Amino acid sequence: MGRIHATNYLYFTADELDADGTGHNKPLYITTRYKDCLIGKVLVDNGLALNVLPKHMLKEMSVDESHMKPSTMMARANDGSPRQIIGTLEV
Repeated sequence: MGRIHATNYLYFTADELDADGTGHNKPLYITTRYKDCLIGKVLVDNGLALNVLPKHMLKEMSVDESHMKPSTMMARANDGSPRQIIGTLEV
C-alpha cells in the first residue's frame, strides 16, 4: 500500500494491484495497533455482518470486559455448529 489516507479509505495505485486488478476476491488483511498491542491479520471487509475477535486477543489488548454489551446473537463455526456470542464491543 503506497498511500493510506485518513477518513477511513484505502487507496491503491495501479502498480500495487496484481494481474486481476480490482476484479479479484482476495481478502485484505492489515496489521494495526491498539494501545501497546500489535494486532496482525485484521480482515478489512465492510460487507461482513459479524466481526470476530478471539477472547485471547481481547485479553492481550487489556480491554476491560465490563465495556462489553451482552448479546443474544448466535454465530456458526466453520463446521456449522452454533456458537454463543459473548458480547459486543466497540474499539
